[in-house]
Amino acid sequence: MSSKPAMKVLVLHSLPPPDLVGRSPLEFDLENAANHIAGALPGSVTEGICGEVDEITALLKTHRPDVIFNACEAPLGRPDLESHFVALLEWVGVPFTGCGSETLALCRRKDRTKAVLAAAGVPVPRANVFPCVVKPIDADGSAEIYFDSVCEDEEARSRAVARLHGAALVEEFVSGREFAVALWGCREPEHFSFTEICFHNGVRLLTYAAKWNEGSEEFVNTPYAYSTHIETGTRDAIVAAAVGAWKAVDARGYLTVDLRLDAAGNPFVLDVNPNSDLGPGAGIARAAEEVGWTWERFVRQQVEWARS
Repeated sequence: MSSKPAMKVLVLHSLPPPDLVGRSPLEFDLENAANHIAGALPGSVTEGICGEVDEITALLKTHRPDVIFNACEAPLGRPDLESHFVALLEWVGVPFTGCGSETLALCRRKDRTKAVLAAAGVPVPRANVFPCVVKPIDADGSAEIYFDSVCEDEEARSRAVARLHGAALVEEFVSGREFAVALWGCREPEHFSFTEICFHNGVRLLTYAAKWNEGSEEFVNTPYAYSTHIETGTRDAIVAAAVGAWKAVDARGYLTVDLRLDAAGNPFVLDVNPNSDLGPGAGIARAAEEVGWTWERFVRQQVEWARS
């Protein structure tokens, strides 16, 4: 009796662009995350891509994978092409992990995501209320978010808006505790885990430096807490908001929802991050481990869900 052939998994990750202006190379270097994924999938093949269409289609013809494990965040060094890569896989009919192209395209636009969330009854910060936070509508990784992106008056807001390279989203600065809720499941958010971002010494928000510049004051003063106490009622409200966000953007596989609490402990969704960071020791990998999942279980489950 012959055994069932092993599933062929191709782990694809985007490569950093050769020339970066104003962005950290760490943000675009996904080789470590891809190797972390492949380590949980014996027999898988890992390929780094620049992101040219011919390059991608050639790899698909060469390897003929049953599933793509998608770690392509910035084809051609452009985060705005993340959804285009997935759309290509949808077009040629190759199953892939994570969210679909429409979800990725929606969540890249913070203004449109906020409108969709609000229409679905998910709590979001109010627009144009002081103190406010100014951020680009179509950037990820906290790009162009600075220490003084929190503005107390019209003059400060005007300065913050003027320095952005594109359009701005201006919304109420919710000043309470901040959480990143990792959610994962096939079509429904079946599992979740909390991470709290702690703020010390006057730092009030997660800036670009806090994420990517390990020597910065912001980085040192924004540690992550994976085991954190949350009162039961608040916890339930946070989960409800995060699950509502998942459903509103039609997610699948995994994502992270960023929320903050107001003075009364009510949660507000700040951002929805599909296909969030899968690097070792942090992000959704660490969050899943905190609730008893092994990394191998998480990765293999994503592959199974991609084919369902």
